[in-house]
Formats: sequence, C-alpha cells, structure tokens
Amino acid sequence: MYQGCNKKALSSQNSIAEGFYELLKEKEYSKITASEICKKSGVSRQTFYSLFSSKENIVAYILSKEYAFNPTKECNCCGRPTLEELSKGFSSFIIQKGNFIELLEKNNIIYLMQETLYCSFNGCMNTEQNKSTPNDITDSVEIDFIASGLTTIAKHYVKNQQSITCSELEEMIYTLFSGKYFGS
Repeated sequence: MYQGCNKKALSSQNSIAEGFYELLKEKEYSKITASEICKKSGVSRQTFYSLFSSKENIVAYILSKEYAFNPTKECNCCGRPTLEELSKGFSSFIIQKGNFIELLEKNNIIYLMQETLYCSFNGCMNTEQNKSTPNDITDSVEIDFIASGLTTIAKHYVKNQQSITCSELEEMIYTLFSGKYFGS
C-alpha cells in the first residue's frame, strides 16, 4: 500500500477507497473486481496496483483512515487506557462505527479490524513512558489478545443486529477483561 506524500497519489488513493466502499455497500466483497474498483473510482489499473496490491489493502486503508480505534482519542487518556476508559471508549466506538463493522462481518473480513486494532494499541502502548519492563513477546501477545477480544465483541454486536446498548457493551467489555467471568 502506498505510504508516500504525493498529493496526486493520495487523491487517487482516496478515490479508490471511496469507490471500493460504495461497491462494498452494493455487493459482496468476494465479487468485487479490480476492474470495477478502477471504473468506479476513475483510475487506471496501473494506478490501482501501484497504490494497493489487493482489496484487503483497501479495507486496511479505509480502516486506518476512517474507522480506526485510537485508544488515546476514543478513551480520552494519555498512554494506556484504564479498563474503565477502554470499556467506555470502545463501546461508544462500536456503536458509532456499527454500519462499517457490519459490512466487514457480512463479508468475512472482520479479521482486518483486529489487525487495525492491534496496530492502534501497539502504537499507543509501546511508548517508553508507558513501559516498565520491555518484553516484546509478552507485549505482542497482550496487545493481540485485547485486539482479538474487542473485535469479537464488535462482531457479536453487529451479528445481534446492534440490539445491545452502549452500557451493556461497556459492562461486557469490563467483565471479560477484568476476569470477573472466571469468578475472580
């Protein structure tokens, strides 16, 4: 995926993402072709492939630009959010972004949300200020666990036709991550 600062390339990237998103609302992810994306966004195949190597990269781009969970912003915290801040911030995020999360779930690509969450938490939690004892394997597993759990909660929220309230989501997140589920 293109990561540079060329204005024309960035504009084309946005056009491709917008065109793809419109197509995703209309048809299944697996049935969307590169040709359709190019036609919808008004770019050549060469431009498409120079900016994105796959449809997954477009989804990752959309997630990172429009639908990324930013722990610092969403939880109103500096560094690692408390469990209470995370519960409140992520439940609110799920409700606000529910329609896009539903598209991911319907198209069996919700795992891309987990990868985006992993990156968000990795950037938030791996600052020197927030690390007491660096342990790359432990940090990676912890962040992946959190990202996977939150993605699963988001998936079930949209699968249940968004019938869970924000406070129920907050409680669910808090209960699961606090260990209360295990009777501790």
